[in-house]
Amino acid sequence: MRVLEALGSLPSSLLLIGGLYLLHRFLRGAAREGVYTARTASRLRLVGWWLLVGSLVVEFAEANARAALLAALAKDVDFSAGSVLGMWNFPYLAVLTGLGVLTSARITRQGVSMREDLEGLV
Repeated sequence: MRVLEALGSLPSSLLLIGGLYLLHRFLRGAAREGVYTARTASRLRLVGWWLLVGSLVVEFAEANARAALLAALAKDVDFSAGSVLGMWNFPYLAVLTGLGVLTSARITRQGVSMREDLEGLV
């Protein structure tokens, strides 16, 4: 039961640590190379996908752990797909933030192509 309780918070901690690492890499690269570079846009896109997909996976893993813990503690509750879905809450804020970061990465990518066009003209 202690393992199931620990699994209830471990995935979100891993998502946070991984997200902070990717954000640090993005910011350090943007400061070194500039904002409108292809590498900076790809790093920003990686942060967006990490938030988008990671938040969904983390919430599903935590819902599994909560449902398994509830099934272990209560005699009249079974561990099933229905109980997992009952424990699952859609992470709206993280998904919308991930989509916003992906949109910013696409805008940055367009800025990169505009910058390259401008350098070609001058």
